[in-house]
Amino acid sequence: MLISVVVLTLYCSNLLEAAAAGRVVAIDDALFMLVVGGFLAASAAVVGMQSVRLSNRVSGPEFRLLQALQRIRTGDVGFRITLRRGDLLVALADECNQLLDWLNRNPPKGAHTGGDIVEMRAPLELEKVAP
Repeated sequence: MLISVVVLTLYCSNLLEAAAAGRVVAIDDALFMLVVGGFLAASAAVVGMQSVRLSNRVSGPEFRLLQALQRIRTGDVGFRITLRRGDLLVALADECNQLLDWLNRNPPKGAHTGGDIVEMRAPLELEKVAP
């Protein structure tokens, strides 16, 4: 895209210099269309790649949140929702984690708590075992 912009700028700059010098300006339609077409193709590629990237940053978290809600509906509240770095919907995942924390402290009847949640304790000293 940058190359297309530079070439288009140089091409138009040469046309303006020729016009300012009083020379006859002839636009080479093929070259002009090639440069403009290259710019449009590069722009379309950038927009397409960014669209795919943004949709992945939304659809991935949406899928994880749907899975979490299905687990909650089955009575499993002993887990946390984790998203990838850069994903969107982080505020919604945090709110769901707060709800899961509350449900673990106040479990409804029939709920399975503590499945994926692990509490870390201080390491125990290893006892030497005599052979």
